[in-house]
Amino acid sequence: MKVLRVFLILILAVAFVSCGTFPENPELVRYDPEKGYRFENLNLGDKNTDSLFVVLAFSGGGTRAASFAYGVLEALRDTQIVWKGETKRLLDEVDIISSVSGGSFTASYYALYRDKLFDGAFEQDFLKKNIEKGLLMATLCPCNWRKLAGRSYGRSDLAAEYYHSHIFREATFGKLIDLGTRPFLMLNATDMSTGSQFPFIQDQFDLICSDLASLPVARAVAASSAFPGLLTPLTFENRAGTCQYHEPRWVELAENDRRIAPERADIAEDRRSYYQRQPREYERKFIHLIDGGVSDNVGLRSILFALETTDPAYSILREIDREIIEKLVIIVVNAATDPQSKRDEKASVPGLVNVLTASATVPLNNYSFDTVNRISTAVEEYNKGAEIRKSCKKILKDVCPEADLPGGDLYEVDVYLSQVAFDFIENPETRFWFKNLSTNFSLPSKTVDSLKKMGQELLLSDEQFKRLISGLLK
Repeated sequence: MKVLRVFLILILAVAFVSCGTFPENPELVRYDPEKGYRFENLNLGDKNTDSLFVVLAFSGGGTRAASFAYGVLEALRDTQIVWKGETKRLLDEVDIISSVSGGSFTASYYALYRDKLFDGAFEQDFLKKNIEKGLLMATLCPCNWRKLAGRSYGRSDLAAEYYHSHIFREATFGKLIDLGTRPFLMLNATDMSTGSQFPFIQDQFDLICSDLASLPVARAVAASSAFPGLLTPLTFENRAGTCQYHEPRWVELAENDRRIAPERADIAEDRRSYYQRQPREYERKFIHLIDGGVSDNVGLRSILFALETTDPAYSILREIDREIIEKLVIIVVNAATDPQSKRDEKASVPGLVNVLTASATVPLNNYSFDTVNRISTAVEEYNKGAEIRKSCKKILKDVCPEADLPGGDLYEVDVYLSQVAFDFIENPETRFWFKNLSTNFSLPSKTVDSLKKMGQELLLSDEQFKRLISGLLK
């Protein structure tokens, strides 16, 4: 018996050592800026228009965030508008959905399956399902032990496989390419080494010479929601230099203008870190991604970049400069909480977990607040220039009726920024209840329903949203 026992242990040891590598991301044979999952490759579809441009940003927060975002999508589905003489749902006009962490589940499912999101399968397979139990059972299954024993295969890889088969029906980004219509989905993770946002779009995957089309959407969602400590980073092979990638001109210009626009230069430097060798021949052979909320918990950094510059291929500013967008609508769905802590009731030194949690969430919430403020400032700047020019033109006409300012009138865009967040719940007790909900992948069915309903109510009661709808119904 002892010999048999030793023999079995040796077999298991060899099996564990020999397996457990991360799934390789598909290789991009040749860089082609006109192919792949890119904003410019998506058609408008039957109902969408460029002139009414709608952007949604979904925050992190596990099932709480996913349910909250779901309620907002329901409200958009049920909101009828009239635009360019056509009656439609406001949901039909959504052009971009940018998300992180828990919000990425709802964003992905809608982008893949559109109105089927509301048929009940998503609620059954995710919102009202104990996902944590499912992941635990997958971890405890002996069939997965060999993989988990590998050094480059972690719990998030197993989670990605679970999401792939149990939630997203084995869909890849190729399905989004085949659909060929908006909304453009931007699932955001965080590059663990640079701390920068890593969106799952072909423009980003060009940098590592990888073809996004064959990648499971579930793997992107898993990276976007890989909360440090609870889940492991996901690894992607960097094949930079193998696909004849050509750097866009703006990257070099941004690097040269570091004193003028340091943040833009940092974005350019982050991009170059994937394909340019660093000092001492340092090479990034593998990219490790964690929860998108670490770099941006409201999914707005990519949108801010698109608003402030014409650099990205999905630039919103470029569409405004071309006088294509007439109304710009940005809806931020922020499921951030502020759970009550009892640490201040005692003089004892807070424990390590307590300190790490506070260190991660407090700065991130402040950062999210600043990002939303920057978005608000950016949208205000659009029409401020036009108003100043109008005032100057009026003064000039009063002094010299025959004179006129050169260049004609500036193009004006009507901009709406709506924020859907627990902070705006009027009833203090209700607000306290929502802001103390846990961040996990298992919530009671009634709690999910309450989150969905609150998402609808907060959007419909938002003053900017009401101003938008009032104008679209005239």
